[in-house]
Amino acid sequence: MKFETRYKSHHNSSGVFSKYYQPKRLNEEILLNKLSEEPKDVPRVIYVHTPYCDKICSFCNLNREQLNGSLDSYAEYIADEFEKYGQYRYFKERPVDVIYFGGGTPTVYKNNQLVKILESIKKNIKLSEDYEFTLETTLHNLTDEKIETMNKYGVNRLSVGIQSFSTEGRKFYNRTYAKDETIARLKDLKDKFNGEVCVDIIYNYPDQKIEDVRSDARTVKELDLGSVSFYSLMVHEGSALSQDIKNDKIKLEDNLRKERELHNAFVEELTSDGDYYLLELTKIAKKGRDKYKYIKARSFGGDTFPIGVGAGGNVGEITIFRMKKEMSMFVEKNEHQQRLDRLTGLFQFSRVEKKIVENILLENEKKAFEKIIETLKKAHFIIESEDAYTLTEDGVFWGNNISREILVRLVEATLEK
Repeated sequence: MKFETRYKSHHNSSGVFSKYYQPKRLNEEILLNKLSEEPKDVPRVIYVHTPYCDKICSFCNLNREQLNGSLDSYAEYIADEFEKYGQYRYFKERPVDVIYFGGGTPTVYKNNQLVKILESIKKNIKLSEDYEFTLETTLHNLTDEKIETMNKYGVNRLSVGIQSFSTEGRKFYNRTYAKDETIARLKDLKDKFNGEVCVDIIYNYPDQKIEDVRSDARTVKELDLGSVSFYSLMVHEGSALSQDIKNDKIKLEDNLRKERELHNAFVEELTSDGDYYLLELTKIAKKGRDKYKYIKARSFGGDTFPIGVGAGGNVGEITIFRMKKEMSMFVEKNEHQQRLDRLTGLFQFSRVEKKIVENILLENEKKAFEKIIETLKKAHFIIESEDAYTLTEDGVFWGNNISREILVRLVEATLEK
């Protein structure tokens, strides 16, 4: 087995089912009826999307737009959504494990708008004792007042979009502040914020050197950050970067060898002393610190209830997409799709326990899965032990391809029968 193109995100598997299954559309009444039932005992996430930024990264084409005017009406809308859904048994009778504010930039709200949203959560949502409450953020729009508000309302994790500590890299990504100022602000944030501070790093920008990613990794350790997400640079159609490439202002070299060297150097530098470990394919965490319950809940068969324009998630078999304030789409996933989703979610982690796989697959699927594993072992992507499948260094690098390959082959093997 040899992969020619590397998938850089777990989202590359998300559209596989549409090739094989005609989606079954549902109406909101079915979702509301489900929310009125006794909730199941599964991990539960609320994902809140804020599709606004006050500064756009060069590489980004996500569901967001440049902030232009007040967010009063959007903050009111988000607060009202918590009020609306908080009245159902789904939220009244069982606590939520994770709340995750993504974007866009959730800290783009003014403090009074942030208070309105967080007050509605406090009023309408019951959180578990060991909950995780994350806001994605940049450094430039955080104020002491906002940090104090987040502390007051129990936000206990921040994910800061750093992308690179290198001044050259930050300039390429259209980030605010050079290296020294970035580090100083992170130190200040750690002093003032009561929870865990985590960062994102994007590697493989033009002319980036091995020493650059090693320096980024050392800075993460020196700052004693809870975790770091790390991704290879992706060129998204519609981003400023894609336009610059079309206009020959920037040249990106499609070099898998270099990409792998940068990836492996970052992982090696950060994990070499044993304080940090590979939590999942694109996340390295400090031992005993960041748990990243958000990805674990999503990968291990939990519910993710979406709120906000651009948010997506699921409650059981019902997949939910929020397209506009007053427009959502609801699709049913059959039992087969749900099981295989859980299986490929497991392979977002470098070690997969066999007993969990066995509990997911039906007997007629296990032989097909074993064939896939044998192929992956021969390609030196996976090592099999008595109780687990473990990704090799190459397996981690190609992890999203492996996850997608398992999904495609299992679907096809099942449909052939």
